[in-house]
Amino acid sequence: MITLGRLKTICFVVLGACAVLALNACSISDSVGSISDSAGSIAKSSESISGSSTSSSKNGEKDKKTDDNRYENEVQDFTVTYMRTNSSQADQNGFMKGISDVASQNGIVDWEANPKTYRAIGKGLKKSNISGVQYETYKKKFTNGDSGKMNDIQEGYEN
Repeated sequence: MITLGRLKTICFVVLGACAVLALNACSISDSVGSISDSAGSIAKSSESISGSSTSSSKNGEKDKKTDDNRYENEVQDFTVTYMRTNSSQADQNGFMKGISDVASQNGIVDWEANPKTYRAIGKGLKKSNISGVQYETYKKKFTNGDSGKMNDIQEGYEN
């Protein structure tokens, strides 16, 4: 038979065991929650890195467009300046040397194969009010008669 004292002892042991289990469960729950929070932080960091990469990529594209625009504007400005100062005796070698210098300053290596170069020349010729026979002469002279390059100059001139 179980006495009242013994029953109290058993209850006390059972309650103590329950308390220990409850505390351990809380600790495990806290650990699981902490792991879950860490996983969430890692996921957010990953999204942030991914977002930064996308943003960086977009900025890189924007920078390239800005660089291309700067190059075209500088070629156009050089053409205008050259035409204003040398229009009566514009020589192909001097003009092409100047374009080469502009390209080099902008990190453009193969400028002679770059259609943007010739479109910018066309814009510069237009801005210089070069037209008619004089325009056709420069167009042929600056392209060595290359029909593709002449078309690029024409496109720049018209736009």
